[in-house]
Amino acid sequence: MSYHILHLLSHNLRVRLKLDQLHISDLDSGADKSVPLADVAAIVCAARDTEFSASSLRRMAELNVLLLICNEKFEPCAITLPYYRPTNTELLRRQIEWTPEWKTAMWRQIITAKVRNQAANLAHLKRAHAVLTEIANRCEKPASTGDDVKNLTSNPGIDQRLVTSSPTIIKPSLATLTASKRAAFLSDAPDASESRAARHYWKHLLPRLSEWQQTDEKNRVPGTREGVNGMLDYGYAILRTAVLRSLAAHGFIAAIGIAHTAKAGSFALADDVMEPLRPWIDRELRLFLQGGPRPMQEWMRQSVSVLQLEVSMNRSKLRLLNAVDVYVQSFADAALARTPFPLKIPMLP
Repeated sequence: MSYHILHLLSHNLRVRLKLDQLHISDLDSGADKSVPLADVAAIVCAARDTEFSASSLRRMAELNVLLLICNEKFEPCAITLPYYRPTNTELLRRQIEWTPEWKTAMWRQIITAKVRNQAANLAHLKRAHAVLTEIANRCEKPASTGDDVKNLTSNPGIDQRLVTSSPTIIKPSLATLTASKRAAFLSDAPDASESRAARHYWKHLLPRLSEWQQTDEKNRVPGTREGVNGMLDYGYAILRTAVLRSLAAHGFIAAIGIAHTAKAGSFALADDVMEPLRPWIDRELRLFLQGGPRPMQEWMRQSVSVLQLEVSMNRSKLRLLNAVDVYVQSFADAALARTPFPLKIPMLP
């Protein structure tokens, strides 16, 4: 099974294919290297003037090797994806016929796992994570009425100072909301749970990352391309590459999602599936920055290594990259059965 992530950083490279080996020539230094293409899961190219032969690109597509292209600022700007060739036409039909009820049930599982992984990150930072755990519990098994909000404030296992300071419950402001907005705010629906968890999570995590990197970022703002936010975006792009690779291998159409809105050129399903995996990048960046400010180029190498992290799954140890395949396979099983079977999502320890 392919698992290596090939990172091209040197400028002026030439990539050719010979007997299913990628031959990489550095035209400046004269150095040559070869890599078995069958062992490569993805290639990240952040080098100027790199040339790929048509035969190498064709073979990458045939072996489902994804190529992520970055610009001179090391920002991901393009990705190759094999032309759709279904291996399971029944799965294709199921994807087109997904019902709103099935999609909601699957999305609830995904968001519950995402919030639990966020809670694990706050626990490792020795920060209060009980609020996130409670949000995940309520999202997983939503209460029948809005009165269950009282349970959060009366639960003796939760530090009440965290509850009152958390966006999960803000008693004074609730009285000023309209009935519909109040219901949405207190809802245990996946989208509402994800939003409340995100406010609490980044309120605790991002200022610490910003302090270590010596930036002045206080909020999670995607697309800034700078500082901690830029590092997070780059790491998420690596994860998205791994998820796209697995979805393509299983025969999914990545443009058809369950929660994210499909847009021209978007991969909505990849954005859906990768949500619980984002905290893996958050944890890796936390460990990376603890020693002080680090350059983006160094983070590029480190963020790719997250796919090689060990994951406990099915009573065995897997690389995260391979665990993503197990996760996507469980999603495919649920789609084929038209039943929201439990997903096998990689969880942080």
